[in-house]
Amino acid sequence: MFLNQRVIGLLIFIFILSGTFTAFAEPDPIYYSDRFVFRSKNVDDFILVLLTFDRGREGAKSYGEFFGAVFYKNNWAFLEGNDKYFYRPGDLQTIQPSYFARAEGSEISGFKLKYDGGDFTVTLSSGPVQPLYISNDGPDLKKRVGTAEAVAMIKGKEYWGELTHEPLIWKGYNGLNRYSGLFKEYQAFYLTTEEGNQIYFHQNKFDRQAFLNQYRLSEVPHAEGGSIVSKNQTLYHFTPPIPLTPLKKVTPPFAFYAVPERWKVETPSLGTFYLWSRGTASKNWMFGGYYLMAVEGILKGPKEERVWGMAEYIP
Repeated sequence: MFLNQRVIGLLIFIFILSGTFTAFAEPDPIYYSDRFVFRSKNVDDFILVLLTFDRGREGAKSYGEFFGAVFYKNNWAFLEGNDKYFYRPGDLQTIQPSYFARAEGSEISGFKLKYDGGDFTVTLSSGPVQPLYISNDGPDLKKRVGTAEAVAMIKGKEYWGELTHEPLIWKGYNGLNRYSGLFKEYQAFYLTTEEGNQIYFHQNKFDRQAFLNQYRLSEVPHAEGGSIVSKNQTLYHFTPPIPLTPLKKVTPPFAFYAVPERWKVETPSLGTFYLWSRGTASKNWMFGGYYLMAVEGILKGPKEERVWGMAEYIP
C-alpha cells in the first residue's frame, strides 16, 4: 500500500512538472506586416509614400519594426525611425505606434496614417479598401493586396491619389531572422493609370520548394502573380510565368549584381506596358541590396495611357 502511494505521488509530481513545462513552453513564431503605398494622381507632380509596420514574436519576445520612405520633388528620402521598437506581447494584430509613425483604422472603415519626424510630416487618410489581389490564403500564410482612394498631406499641401494596403500574416516565420534564399531577382510593382486602373504584380525567381524544405515551413509566398482592377472589376490576372522583360540593367558601384531600369510587360487583350525608373533609393550591400524605384511609363493598347507608381527590387 505504501509503495503504491509513492508511485501515485511520483506520477502526480511528473504530471504537474510536465504541465509546468507546457505552460512555460515558448510559443511558435508568428509574423505580421502591414504595408501602405500611396501614389498621387498627378504624374507630373509625382508623390509616393511608403509606410511599413512589421511585428512578430520569437519565443516570449515581441518586437515591432517600422520602415518608411517618401518620393518628393523627384527625390527619394528614407524616413527617420526605420528601426525595431518595443512591442507589447500578445497584441500583434494591432499596429502599435513606433517612435515617429502610427496607423489607425481598418480595411472596412479606412485608414489614418501619420508620420512626424525629421524633414517630413505626413498624414494619410483613405476610404474603405477594395480587394485587388489575393496571393496566399492558407492556414499558415495569408497575404493580399487592396486599394482605396486616399489623400496625403505633405509640407502643408494636399495630394489626392490611391492607397495600396498589403497585409500579411505568416505563422512559423521568424521575422527577427534574415532568411537566405527567400528572394532572388524579386520585383514588385504598385501602379495606376490615367483611367484609374489599379495594378499590382510581383515576380520572384527563388527556389520555393528548397526554401520550404530548408526552414521547415508549411507555406511560403507564391513566386508570381497579380491583377489589374478597374472600378472594382478585375480586368486581368497575371498568371505564371509573367511576361516581364527587363530592357535595361545597370550595375551599382561596388556591386556584383545588376538592377533593372526599364521593363516591358505583356498583358494580352490589354496591351503592352513600357516602364522606366524615374528615381531610385537603395540600401546597398556588395552582394545584395534593397531598391525602391519611382516608375512611370505607358500602356500601348487599344488606347494609350500613362502609367506610374512604385517598384521594388531585391537582387
